[in-house]
Amino acid sequence: MKKITFALLLLMSFLITSCGSDDSDPDAFDNQNPTAPLDLSVTDIGVNSITLGWTASTDNVGVTGYNVYQDGSIVLSDVAATSAVVANLTQETLYSFYVTALDAAGNESVASNSTSVTTYGPPLEFTPTLSELGFFQGALSDLEPADDVQLYEIRTTLFTDYAAKQRLVKLPVGQTMRYIDSDLLPGFPNNTLIAKTFYYFLDERDPTLGKKIIETRVLLKLESGWMATDYVWNDTMTEAFRDDVGGMIPISYIDENGTTNNVDYIIPSNTDCFTCHNSFNAPKPIGMKLRNMNFIPSYAPYNQLQYFTDNGLLLGLDDPTAISAIPNWENGTLTLEERARAYMDVNCAHCHSPGGSVPTTFMLDFRYETAFSETGIYANRGEIEARFASTSPIYRMPQLGRTSVHEEALLMLSDYLDSL
Repeated sequence: MKKITFALLLLMSFLITSCGSDDSDPDAFDNQNPTAPLDLSVTDIGVNSITLGWTASTDNVGVTGYNVYQDGSIVLSDVAATSAVVANLTQETLYSFYVTALDAAGNESVASNSTSVTTYGPPLEFTPTLSELGFFQGALSDLEPADDVQLYEIRTTLFTDYAAKQRLVKLPVGQTMRYIDSDLLPGFPNNTLIAKTFYYFLDERDPTLGKKIIETRVLLKLESGWMATDYVWNDTMTEAFRDDVGGMIPISYIDENGTTNNVDYIIPSNTDCFTCHNSFNAPKPIGMKLRNMNFIPSYAPYNQLQYFTDNGLLLGLDDPTAISAIPNWENGTLTLEERARAYMDVNCAHCHSPGGSVPTTFMLDFRYETAFSETGIYANRGEIEARFASTSPIYRMPQLGRTSVHEEALLMLSDYLDSL
């Protein structure tokens, strides 16, 4: 009997303890912290503000708001939405942010991922002189890029009466270009400056004899879009002055074969710039298409896009092989079609493509990726060759940027068109 009574007492004790544990579970649940928010990112950058966005965790039951931390201190409390604008910031300054979740009991989650970003500077304006834009250091005529300016190259280049060109990009402090899931242009931050300087070596057989620098064309990215202007160099090459009117400069140089060449070099007007740098009636860069930068340049030992990524100039492109690469038209080991299509893409497609300045009634689309049957090349092959061979201002193609015939390219294009 005693054994039975003792067993009953043990059973009752176990039941009481179990019930006590069940009763305490709700309190234990209430004391649990929420799960941290996910995927914090910057969705907009201003001169004095940053916009942040994040994702609520799927198990964040009971979350009532979020705290936003800036450089380790709370700047916004109990934010109801999954986005917030942090204001009253200093221009061109680096800030770091993270977010936590809150519940009704005041419990706070651990931190989300952190993100860092630099605010923009005030909108830039074109200056009267090139030196004021800060592209170069040392003697201006040395064309030595400043420390915060990046040289870049493109694989197939635009022909401009055999002129040599230097290409530079200057990004605002703390900002970067971004890959936007396209083989075309990257996303540029506001206050980006792109410069292309045109010059001739006095004697191409010996570049140490000097050069004649003619112009530097500059594009500026603002919130409202791209702006373009030109800087024409003085005779002593000590400065270049803003000039949107354009004009003609006679140039004489000796080529690599020892032949003296005389060129009536045309400096474009601002209207001319917009004719080519035009996509759906908005100014736009041409040369910095990612597919035309996807190769090993002369200044780096490996792929240029990877170099930009490694040096903090480009974000979002983990693998350059994920995008296409336009061929080098001068590579004689490639097919005639690859070479010709690449050349026409770079020299013609900015006008002859959807959104370009040429009316759609011409029915031509010279983009490299366009299927041949949709380019209009075959039906117009005779006229295409004639226009490339012409120097008439109203008939030649391209009409702008050249007064002479690109003989080597014409030979290649003629072979290609004849093969169709």
